[in-house]
Amino acid sequence: MSIPKRELATKVSILYYDQKKNQNEIASQLNICRSYVSQLLNYARDNDIVKTYVNIDAFHPRMISEETEMNLIFPNVKQFYIMKSNDNGSTKREIGKFAAPIITKLIKQARTITVDPGTSVRKIIESLSEDSFNNCQEKIIVPIMGGLGNEKMGLHANQLVEKLGDILNCHYYFLNCPATISNTKIRDALIKEVNIQQVIEVWDKLDLAIMGMGNLQEGCTAFSIFSDSMIEKVRNSKAVSEIAVNFFDEKGNYLDILDNYRISIPFEKLKNSETKIAIAFGIEKAQAIIAAIKANVIDLLVTDSITVSEIKNILGLKK
Repeated sequence: MSIPKRELATKVSILYYDQKKNQNEIASQLNICRSYVSQLLNYARDNDIVKTYVNIDAFHPRMISEETEMNLIFPNVKQFYIMKSNDNGSTKREIGKFAAPIITKLIKQARTITVDPGTSVRKIIESLSEDSFNNCQEKIIVPIMGGLGNEKMGLHANQLVEKLGDILNCHYYFLNCPATISNTKIRDALIKEVNIQQVIEVWDKLDLAIMGMGNLQEGCTAFSIFSDSMIEKVRNSKAVSEIAVNFFDEKGNYLDILDNYRISIPFEKLKNSETKIAIAFGIEKAQAIIAAIKANVIDLLVTDSITVSEIKNILGLKK
């Protein structure tokens, strides 16, 4: 005997909202398809089985006037999203919730997506809700670069790709290789592999790139994936900014420092992506943000008021 729809929707809602199970787990437990789980959750909201509300006070407000001012300073950036913040710790805690609605809208509009392995990107993906995504099965998600080494496996782009792919219930491909390889012959051979070529082909037609950013200061994540000789090359260059092992100087000029050693999205492919959103904050990243903006690899920027203040300070615009 089939369970009445309202009763089944109630059961699904309890599993999803109270027991925190994802839609795939619920589908398996109740022996129904995932798309029907999504339909039942929508039915539950539309029929007052589940009531939701938004607690506006729980979110840091956007600084619209600051965003407008930054657009005047950097007219090549389509939109700034500036979170009001009193300290770096607060930004780290809240950036995921702040940026999730922005990223959700962009993902819905995109078909091909690449993801950076940064901690800020991870926080945003973890803040996304499966409820927000229906009929996303045809989307494709790929990493923006290879792995970061054993000590940084928690930041591997493959893991974020899988997480986002499960949320969207869509196709995704892995890059099962390091981001940098000391032996150029091995690197050249690897990029010819079928599985890696699969990802490279998606890089050619990207709708959305979700990116973090490196500042190339001592202790930055980027240095953890470079050999000593690579680090020396970077230090001897004028690089101040790094996105997926693409380097830029203060004026936004591209520097081909490690092009022969890396497996990550090339500069031209990154630049040609339809929408490039960067999530970067902290006074130590202000100079890196300026350089990346000048390089025209940022269409949208998510940051905080502290970082914006430092950017103005560097540009000599702080009042």
